[in-house]
Amino acid sequence: MAATSAAVLSAAARLISRSAAAAASSGGCAHLLSAAKRMMSSRSASSIITREVTGHHNLTISGYAATRKAPVEWIASSQAFDAAGYRWRIKYDPNGNSWNESNECISIFVELAHDNRGPRQEVKDPVQFKLSLLDRAGNPSPKYCRSNDASFFVDGQARFQDFIRWKDLEESGCLKDDSFIVRCDITVIRKWAEGDDGSVGVGGVDGASSSRVVVPPSDLHKDLYDMLWKKQGVDVAIDVAGETFEAHGWLLAARSPAFEAELLAAPKEKEKAAASGGAVRRRVEIRGMEPQVFKALLHFMYTDALPASMMEAAQDKQRAVGMARDLIAAAHRYKLERLKLLCEEMLCRRIDVDTVAGTMAVAEQHGCGALEAACAEFLARPGNLKAVMETEGYEKIKANPTMMDLIMKQLV
Repeated sequence: MAATSAAVLSAAARLISRSAAAAASSGGCAHLLSAAKRMMSSRSASSIITREVTGHHNLTISGYAATRKAPVEWIASSQAFDAAGYRWRIKYDPNGNSWNESNECISIFVELAHDNRGPRQEVKDPVQFKLSLLDRAGNPSPKYCRSNDASFFVDGQARFQDFIRWKDLEESGCLKDDSFIVRCDITVIRKWAEGDDGSVGVGGVDGASSSRVVVPPSDLHKDLYDMLWKKQGVDVAIDVAGETFEAHGWLLAARSPAFEAELLAAPKEKEKAAASGGAVRRRVEIRGMEPQVFKALLHFMYTDALPASMMEAAQDKQRAVGMARDLIAAAHRYKLERLKLLCEEMLCRRIDVDTVAGTMAVAEQHGCGALEAACAEFLARPGNLKAVMETEGYEKIKANPTMMDLIMKQLV
């Protein structure tokens, strides 16, 4: 083996020497000798590149006093959310851990959310979590911030077993209307390796390669929302029950064919064209809708999401249900199917003896089949129909043959 290697090296050296001598006679000696030197040397280089990918989520715990009365084994889970390149869920345990006999400590768990949106997630990179109790101004309270060591992210879950004691929470000043907010900051330390050829690989399933660039979620909705409330380039004035909203006709028309028809029929305000930079303005009047409902509708048309104020209203059941019902009517009017479904989903989670009659009437009126079926299912449960019959809202159900028929089918 050694003799063979020596022979190969000797042959290579003779070849280089002959080539260099031949090149010298043609004036290319220096160039070829330089090339020969590169051939005889070896070169190797690599690098490890790390980047921090961050994200956060605010979780509102509404009805704190009621959760204190929950059984020891009771745990509530948040909806799944995206942050730092992965999908997560937060679990809230108001009674702490079962091993803690005093049960006066709130525990928070952050875990990977596995659903049907793609392959099962697996995090191989270090993950750091920080939980913060937000004060009434929405700022993290330094006294009530908890961080974990990356090594404590086990089996796809980070455990904050003693996040805060009941007594400390109640004395913190962060409780408002029997609710408090926890902010979860997530940081994933991603690593890449760069090889000789300049290619970059990132750790993943089966060592799959990818770009070192981490593409953040789209924030187009933020830009559109800023453009709306800064009134940049607005060309439509919309009058709703005494309030005027300014918006962009092109966006409203793109989002809603019903709005497009109203805009085409709206009169132009030529006298204000000069004041608006030469743009022709139109004025639309919307009847049968409250300003706060239209404001939420407008927010959805620009951002494709419900406004934060509506999510905060979820702490007030009556207010949240009323707004969702009104928005279903508005979404039906302007053919905004996604908004309609978002409100249906919200109402499905708030069906009870007090709300079922009014919600079922709205569902039947605007063709919300899934919501109507959910109301009928609730009424068919033992004792529920009798309790609802004693409320004023039952008259709405009794006066509608379609709803009564649906309920009877559930009872059979």
